[in-house]
Amino acid sequence: MSDMPGRTDVTGRTDVPGAVGAAAHAARLRVDWPACRARGLCAELLPEVVSVDEWGYPVVERPVPRRLLALAAEAVDACPHRALRLLDPPRPH
Repeated sequence: MSDMPGRTDVTGRTDVPGAVGAAAHAARLRVDWPACRARGLCAELLPEVVSVDEWGYPVVERPVPRRLLALAAEAVDACPHRALRLLDPPRPH
């Protein structure tokens, strides 16, 4: 889990009770770790959602807000190793 209040981990869990509601229905980025070569282009294009660790590998900090979906799709398309995927939000039952 994240140690920063209000941030979610890659599974959508958060350390702030009740903060998952909107995040549980948001699009998410997924990294294909064997394909990733730590170029950092995704973090450059989408710094609001992706940061890089000390080795340059992406860290998806939170779900993708609707207003950033176009930029997220651009980051996915720009990945030179096709190591980034944009997952649709889960559909309500």
